[in-house]
Amino acid sequence: MLKSLIIVHRYLGVGLGLLMTIWCLSGFVMMYQGFPETTPDERVAGLERLDLSRVADASLWPLADADLVQSFEVEMVDGAPVAHVRTDDGRLLLSLDSGATRAPLDAEAVGDVAQRFADANLIAGRVTSVEPIRLDQWSISIWKREAPLWRATFDDPGATFVYINGETGRVAQDARPRERLLSWFGAIPHWLYPTMLRENQAAWYQVVIWSSLLGVFLTVTGLIVGFLQLRGASGRWFPFRRPMWLWHHVLGVFVGVLLLTWTASGLLTMQPWGLLESRPTVTRADLSGRMLGRDVKRMIDVARVLSEMGDLVQVRSAPVAGEPFAVMRWRDGSQVRIGTEDVAPLLANDLMTTLEARLPALRGANLVHQEAEDAYYYGHKRDVALPVFRIELGDADATRIYVDPTTGEVRRIADGTAKRYRWLESAFHSFDWPGIRGRPVWDIVVLPLLVAVTLACITGTWLSFSRVGRDVVGVWAWWMSRPAKPRVRNRAASRSGRKARDSA
Repeated sequence: MLKSLIIVHRYLGVGLGLLMTIWCLSGFVMMYQGFPETTPDERVAGLERLDLSRVADASLWPLADADLVQSFEVEMVDGAPVAHVRTDDGRLLLSLDSGATRAPLDAEAVGDVAQRFADANLIAGRVTSVEPIRLDQWSISIWKREAPLWRATFDDPGATFVYINGETGRVAQDARPRERLLSWFGAIPHWLYPTMLRENQAAWYQVVIWSSLLGVFLTVTGLIVGFLQLRGASGRWFPFRRPMWLWHHVLGVFVGVLLLTWTASGLLTMQPWGLLESRPTVTRADLSGRMLGRDVKRMIDVARVLSEMGDLVQVRSAPVAGEPFAVMRWRDGSQVRIGTEDVAPLLANDLMTTLEARLPALRGANLVHQEAEDAYYYGHKRDVALPVFRIELGDADATRIYVDPTTGEVRRIADGTAKRYRWLESAFHSFDWPGIRGRPVWDIVVLPLLVAVTLACITGTWLSFSRVGRDVVGVWAWWMSRPAKPRVRNRAASRSGRKARDSA
């Protein structure tokens, strides 16, 4: 059995060992640079000042008072206030100065949006080209939901890309030169993210799952072989004499379990076959609910009256269990919660009264004012906003709901699925364990461990290639050195040949 395991481990390590080595090496980059993305703060910084004084009579809007609205957002787009309204029947883009449905942006307007974003986010360059695209390497995670997509290219060193949704005028993503360069050594090989594979979601999903699953199998076989060979026939521990074999054996024994947890938790990031998933007690949609069209109109009118308080850039919906509220955001980051009549500060008692009245699952829940991180609401590589309201449910999963104490928006839900994912995926794969997830402690702990795991993969891959290479050369040499088989002549042909010679 041991010999069979060694052969399986050796031959599987040829291709898969190389892939796992790439995963480890790209992990060093991923510690400090992920795939390009645009944060909400960056996007809001690039918005125009919202001028609500130009809002037309709400009776002109193609939004009925009785329409059920899931969410809305009001921003300035191409010099006009525009409402992005999502209803049960679809999505509306309304030019609030006329009440008409908003037309898609042209190239000039897209260029203006991109330049404003760049100026606000320290991109030192001017727009040199604007073109509609389907997708490219840096838009593969957004191209479906943000279509029609435009790409603006800047003349800064390395050429920054900014991607804009041509329908809504929203900046969907920016990809700066440094981010793009490091992604080729980090996120792209680590996530198996080349465009031609990633654009086919189903194929990419299966490739990642099965390559991770084979990686788990390779690691398990290596651990079994390593522990079975801890002591040789001579009684010597780690009996291998050749340096590369010895190092692979020692590293594999000591960090093999860590490699296994990293590979298995990487598999869990895809949540294959519904693993870790369970039915939630309450969802974000339950907690927000839907509003009526007339409530949306009233809140936009309230925002219009209050808009002169500062450099307003956005108004967005923030309902609580169907109770209509919205949030006004100014450029400096300050926010005010409003209702259908006036400013509506969030009070803990009012929040719980509303939730318990409209959502039976929250009856008897406990609300805590939380000022520090806990096991499920924390920052890793990025800070989280504090303080927060934590609502604790009495369900089987002991669900926790984290709510912004200013806006009433749900920041995070830690239900059964999220908790399992946090401990079985995030904790093992990102190593964000309590006590060490803060920097620089996290770097000091993770870097040596990742070096050891990488060396185990490199030595194993080299051994697999060298041994399998010798096997291939040996088989080829055997094949070429076989004695030539004697030719078997056709007897009938021989007889006819003799007759021909005799008659001659």
